[in-house]
Amino acid sequence: MGAMATSTIAGTLHSRHLHCRTLLLLLPYLPIAFLLVDGGGIPTTLDGPFTPATRAFDRSLRQGSEDVPLSDPRLAPRARPPSPEQIALAASADPSSLWVSWVTGRAQVGSHLTPLDPTAVRSEVWYGERPASADTVGHPHVARGSAEVYSQLYPYPGLLNYTSGVIHHVRLVGLRPSTRYYYRCGDSSLKGGLSDERSFVTLPAPAPDAYPRRVAVVGDLGLTGNSTSTVDHLARNDPSMILMVGDMTYANQYRTTGGRGVPCFSCSFPDAPIRESYQPRWDGWGR
Repeated sequence: MGAMATSTIAGTLHSRHLHCRTLLLLLPYLPIAFLLVDGGGIPTTLDGPFTPATRAFDRSLRQGSEDVPLSDPRLAPRARPPSPEQIALAASADPSSLWVSWVTGRAQVGSHLTPLDPTAVRSEVWYGERPASADTVGHPHVARGSAEVYSQLYPYPGLLNYTSGVIHHVRLVGLRPSTRYYYRCGDSSLKGGLSDERSFVTLPAPAPDAYPRRVAVVGDLGLTGNSTSTVDHLARNDPSMILMVGDMTYANQYRTTGGRGVPCFSCSFPDAPIRESYQPRWDGWGR
């Protein structure tokens, strides 16, 4: 599905508005070390500058975790077509722009699949600085983007093909820094085609004394029981932005290994014809 932002934006549900305080930034995987500050607690960027210090791994923490199965209610679809699901925000080039992504329709897994038509549904984001009434689109601005369908096809028997729902991407431009915006995404021409109203706050304009209050960095998040506690920990600290450096679902070789990691794939599965990737894990992560 590519480096798609997911709907893990930390937020608080007030009435019918989902107030998203956090922007999610996805980058290709890269090695990274977590640097903490002595004295307890997680500092904000406003507390610096300070000398970083590494902290030894706490071996009393739970190590190892089983993958959350796709039958778990937390990974079930959150909306019925044509309503959007897997809604996500991602930082763009500057505080005046922002990416909104989501999925409509249902992914398919099987031997003989017919992909969905990405031209059959619009990619729209309606937005403004004030909440809209419940029964109308209501926002003064609309941005339109593109849509695509991703398919993973295998030439070997026993490996299930996959074709995604319709993946939408819309870039908002001309936004004001440090401003809350309310938005709905989807297709306004379809009954039930728009999401509930949500909101986000743009990042501050670059300046020596204006920058994200708190930035969270996380990698190798996976889709396990530990993933939930990690995301909850991030949300409790209310970061302005999350830097996600990769390894989010562990979808590779999922059916071959039964969802368990192995130190040497070719040693454990010498007869496997290909290192397959079980794409529905991506959809589960996005929810």
